[in-house]
Amino acid sequence: MKNIILLLLFISCSSNKEINENLPYLTENIYFQNWVGGQQQTGGGTNFHIKFKQALPNDVALKKAYFHQKEASFEKNNETTYTANFIYKPSKTDLIFDENPANEYGNKAPEIKTSKTDFPFVLKEDEAILEFAVKNKTQLYKIKNIPEKELLAYPSARPRN
Repeated sequence: MKNIILLLLFISCSSNKEINENLPYLTENIYFQNWVGGQQQTGGGTNFHIKFKQALPNDVALKKAYFHQKEASFEKNNETTYTANFIYKPSKTDLIFDENPANEYGNKAPEIKTSKTDFPFVLKEDEAILEFAVKNKTQLYKIKNIPEKELLAYPSARPRN
């Protein structure tokens, strides 16, 4: 019985990842920038940018960012620059709008999501968790005071005539 309890205790402790506050790799620039598309069905998102002063070691890979209650994988732009793209697609709803409210019967009320139970961290609006793979082991680092750049508003597409 003692062996089972010790095994369960060991498994539960090993599954909790330690979050480090001091990033061991020097950064040149970290920021996020929200964007919106020019058409209703385009949606919007947030681009999370990080530029290191030098390339990461060969046995280190930047994997994910946890930010604004979402997670996204990083894309490597070049040897020192990475971007994680958080895309927010609008929900597809076929609504009927009519002068006569009786014709709008059947429209569904919008869903309001209040639960954030799926997100594994509690973060402020200007904080993120970066996930690295170091020699095939996961390491987590918390970044604070991330500046926001001005919103990018993409214009709508021109008509195809």
